Amino acid sequence: MICPFCGKEMKKGILSGDGRSAVRWKSGEKKADFFDALADAGRVTAAKHTIASFTIESYYCGACKKMIFDTEVTAE
Repeated sequence: MICPFCGKEMKKGILSGDGRSAVRWKSGEKKADFFDALADAGRVTAAKHTIASFTIESYYCGACKKMIFDTEVTAE
């Protein structure tokens, strides 16, 4: 995917969190694991900690630090 902000190639990956540690992003088809947490790899600084785990397929641009993912917000 091409970044709509800077025009460079974005990396496809998985955004994940488990409520016990930081929200992380990892390129490829697998979410970040224990070893990524030990290395402090892929930590998403904009995310807040929660008590529920999740995964979201997303695209990340290292050049302009933007992330894109599809979502739908249900009515409140």
